[in-house]
Amino acid sequence: MEILKHIEVNLQKTVRFNQKDEGEFIGLPYPYTAPCTEEMFTSMYYWDTYFTNLGLIKCGMAQQAKYNVDNMLYMVEKYGFMLNGNMTRYLNRSQPPYLCFMVKDVFEYFGDKEWLLKAYKTLCKEYKFWQTERQSENGLNFYGNYKVMDEALTNQYYNAFKERSGGYTTNDPYERQKIANTFMTHCESGWDCCSRFDFDGEYYNPVCLNSLLYGFEAIMCEFSKVLGLNEDSLWEEHANTRKTKMQKYLWNEKEQLFMDWNFKDNRHSKVKSVASLYPMFVKLADEVKGEKQLLEDMTLTYGVSCSVKADYRFPLQWDYPNVWAPLQFMSYIACKNYGFDEKAIDIARRYIILIEKNFDKTGNLWEKYDGNTGEVANQDYNAPTMMGWTAGVYLRFKYDLGEILND
Repeated sequence: MEILKHIEVNLQKTVRFNQKDEGEFIGLPYPYTAPCTEEMFTSMYYWDTYFTNLGLIKCGMAQQAKYNVDNMLYMVEKYGFMLNGNMTRYLNRSQPPYLCFMVKDVFEYFGDKEWLLKAYKTLCKEYKFWQTERQSENGLNFYGNYKVMDEALTNQYYNAFKERSGGYTTNDPYERQKIANTFMTHCESGWDCCSRFDFDGEYYNPVCLNSLLYGFEAIMCEFSKVLGLNEDSLWEEHANTRKTKMQKYLWNEKEQLFMDWNFKDNRHSKVKSVASLYPMFVKLADEVKGEKQLLEDMTLTYGVSCSVKADYRFPLQWDYPNVWAPLQFMSYIACKNYGFDEKAIDIARRYIILIEKNFDKTGNLWEKYDGNTGEVANQDYNAPTMMGWTAGVYLRFKYDLGEILND
C-alpha cells in the first residue's frame, strides 16, 4: 500500500542525531525519533515516543525504539526525571510516565536482563520524582510544577492559554494565576488544553496519571521478579495502596467511573473523558460499570473522542470531538484487557479508516482529527503532519487486525 511505503520512508526522516548540547537543545547519546518530519517538532517528546515505539517495534525498527528508550533513561539519570522533551525549556516539567511501559516493550523484544537491571535502577529514580515532587497530601499524584511559577512564566502561560482558548482574557490577577497554573497542568498531562481541570489544575488528582503510576508499580513488581531482586512485595504494596486511595477518592459512585478528583474542593471533575478508561488500561478496575456506556458516548464515526459531547466553555483541542492517536490505543487496550474484543476491533477499524481516508485525500498523516467529520482538526494551531504517534498506532492496529503480516 502507498500509505505503508509513505510511513516507512518518513519514519526514517524523523530520526535525528545530536549528541551535543546546542542552544536550548539537549544532546542525546543515541539517535532519537522526533514526532514529525517538519521543523515544528524536532526534539524527542516523552509520551509521544511511547506510541511511536509501538509502530517502530512492529515495522522492523525495534533498535530505534530501544535507542529512544535509552535516551530517556539517560535523561532520567541526568536530571532525576524524564523531561517533556530534550530542550531546556522543558526543565520545569515532565509528561505522562510511560517510560516503564516502554522499557517493558523493549525488554520483551530483546530479552536483555543486564539492560533491564540498569533500566530498573533508573526507573526507581523516575518513580521517586513523581512521589516526591508531584504528590498531594492524600497520597495521590498531580500534574504541574507550580514552584517555578514566577511572574514571567505566569504571563507566558496565561497568554498561551489565551491563544489556545480563542482569546479568553481577564484582568483579575488571581484568575490569571489560576489559568497559568492550570496551563502547566495541561502541558505536563499532555492534554494541552482541555476542560477536565477547569481553572483548578493544581488541585487535581488526574485518573490517567494515577492509573499510569499504578501500572508503573505493577510493572516494576514484574521486573523485580524477573531479575530476582526480592523487591516485588514492596512494589505490590505500593500498587495496592494506590488502588485503595483511587477507590476512595477517584471513584464516582453516581457515574460508576473513576474520575479526576479536586482535592481542594473535595469533588470530581464534571468532565467525562477517556481518562476514565485508564484504570482498564492498567487492569486496575475490578469490574467494568460505567465505562461501557462512557465509551459508547465517546465513540464517533471516526474514532473515540477525547470526551463526551457537552457545552464546554472553550473550543479546546483535547475536548470533544477530537480524535487523537494515543487515546485510540488506550481505549483499544482497555477493551482488550476486559474481554471486549469486538469493541476493541471496532475502535481500531474506525481509526484505520480515518487515517487511510485522509491519506488518500492529503497524502499525509496528521496529528489530530475531528471524529465527526473525519477532517483534520485545527483547534489551537494548524495541525502538523504527524509521523509519530499517528503512524505508530496505525501500524499497531494494522498488525493486530492481521492486515499486515508479522515477519
